[in-house]
Amino acid sequence: MSVSPPMISAAICTRNRGASVAATISTILAIDDIDFELVIVDQSTNEETAQAVAPFESDPRVRFIRTGTKGLGVARNIALGEVKSDLVAYTDDDCTAPTDWLRKVYEAFQIDRKIAVVYTTVEAAPHDSSVGLIPAYRAKGERVFSGVLDKRSARGIGAGMAVRASMVRAMGGFDEMLGAGGQFPSCEDWDIAVRALIRGYSVLETDKVSVVHFGFRSHDESRFLSKRDWTGIGAAYSKPIRCGHVSFAGVIINLLSSYALTPFFRDLRQLKRPRGIMRIVHFSRGFLQGMRTPINKSTLCFIPAQAAPAAPVTVKQTVSS
Repeated sequence: MSVSPPMISAAICTRNRGASVAATISTILAIDDIDFELVIVDQSTNEETAQAVAPFESDPRVRFIRTGTKGLGVARNIALGEVKSDLVAYTDDDCTAPTDWLRKVYEAFQIDRKIAVVYTTVEAAPHDSSVGLIPAYRAKGERVFSGVLDKRSARGIGAGMAVRASMVRAMGGFDEMLGAGGQFPSCEDWDIAVRALIRGYSVLETDKVSVVHFGFRSHDESRFLSKRDWTGIGAAYSKPIRCGHVSFAGVIINLLSSYALTPFFRDLRQLKRPRGIMRIVHFSRGFLQGMRTPINKSTLCFIPAQAAPAAPVTVKQTVSS
């Protein structure tokens, strides 16, 4: 007797976060208004995450995947290959989700069959902003983007991202050289939207649902992460230009103007220490590195210099009797 696939799959990609993932899992498993599964991809180099997940493995909705691979782009693709639903909602291992999270994400995809990527609001948990920050993103209403230049406005983050698996697989999956732990350690979440728009799919941003992010960074950590992020963005944004999508230059100009030049000149006018120029420096370095990296022009994914043997993957799944 065949079993119908779940209406939606939730996915968590984690590496060496230990017990923090337990809160994320708990809030997802509290959801009871939609049929779903939860796929956890663990790239940890220790046993702490496995120990944190163990109490939840008796739940038949949970599948825990241990892998010796590295890189968030790789982990997202492993999840994409394991899910049973065509709709996949990703969140981070330091987030919590409300009980209507998956239902609202499911409903978002019903707006238009061309939607390949959905971004939701990501709220920052309460924290002391004088000593650091928590990355967050507030969606501006509910909007469907269909043109490449629309990426100027669609700027969600991976902690609140969902994809239509069949469309993303048709695009070649996530770029495995992008994302934390990859050669270009960020921007796999923005890159998938760029490539979807280029391919003719749509991207939706919605403020009707959110997750809460607890990933606090000190100001020193934030400076390091800013360098990482802008290098990754530069590399990712070199790909459309290299592949002949010259209109994408408008997205790049808008991004650098909004997040680098505007803050720089605003601070100068207010006699403050100017911010923003290092973002251009890091973006430029990533862009130049991306221009020199081999690329598959049909998928707009970077090609690793030397493909490594596939790392072993262990899937643990509880099957209900």
